[in-house]
Amino acid sequence: MDASHDASPACASERLNHALLTLKKAGYRITAPRRALLDLLIHEHGPFSADELHRRLPSGMCDPVTVYRSLVALEEIHLVRRCDFGDGTYRFEFNTGEHHHHHVICRQCSSVETLDACFAAGLERLVRQMGYTNVTHTLELFGTCVCCQTRLAAGSR
Repeated sequence: MDASHDASPACASERLNHALLTLKKAGYRITAPRRALLDLLIHEHGPFSADELHRRLPSGMCDPVTVYRSLVALEEIHLVRRCDFGDGTYRFEFNTGEHHHHHVICRQCSSVETLDACFAAGLERLVRQMGYTNVTHTLELFGTCVCCQTRLAAGSR
């Protein structure tokens, strides 16, 4: 588990309270689905698709459209971060703000691991020096994980 997703109840509770306050200050209502999504994303490191999040919520809490609309609202106020792995499915994770990271995705099993390093900060600084504002970046790496390598090697014998 990385430092951005401290499992301590106090830290998670503080993050949830801060996120709910941010939601309220932005003019959004604190609904049960929004609260549940934030709580889930704070406690479990994703990223998760909207469908995966819907399945993890209590049964009958809301429909998939409500989950997606809630995620869009949470993304607009920077509480969640959208991840695009190029497979046509957006995934979402809690935006801790202070801990920027990237992912490595297995091409075989689609498992996702967090890379707790970012080497693009210098590039962002250069782009800002060129006069650009609101500069962001995404960087996702793809490969074949060790488990899939082993499975594929065993299958080729």
